[in-house]
Amino acid sequence: MYQSEDADILIAVYPATRKRGWWTYATLELHKTGATEYLIYSYQFEQRMITHLARVAAQVIRQWESQTTRMESGSIFSLGDTIVEKSVLNHMVLTPAYYEEAGLEYYTNGKDVIRFMMLHAIADSEAKFLEQYGLMALQEWLAHSGVDSLNVTRTPAI
Repeated sequence: MYQSEDADILIAVYPATRKRGWWTYATLELHKTGATEYLIYSYQFEQRMITHLARVAAQVIRQWESQTTRMESGSIFSLGDTIVEKSVLNHMVLTPAYYEEAGLEYYTNGKDVIRFMMLHAIADSEAKFLEQYGLMALQEWLAHSGVDSLNVTRTPAI
């Protein structure tokens, strides 16, 4: 568990396993501001992933406090820095939690219904494409290009 200074939340980090070959970073208690928790994945443990997830959480909290609206699929977050060293990916896009088992999109703690969403690292050129053509077009382009969204050091597809 990590405490974030950027946002008043905890971030849990789950190591890769034989069944799941990637690390999972998850916000905890962010659902109190927008009914959503966020997930990021990577093949290796990266401390900077925790920092970036906290920065995204802070943006989510600010939007919730000012507009009482939650983020939707296709929302873009600027990281202000690359996701990890030796990467050119400096934005994140929000999508459904594709890498989780069916049924995890929504969870209830008995009181609240909590939505889980996934953040993918993307490049500036991909963020601009997304803004112009939409999430579906970007997803099709990335799939056609064979992009592995867990590879945070990949080259941009656009």
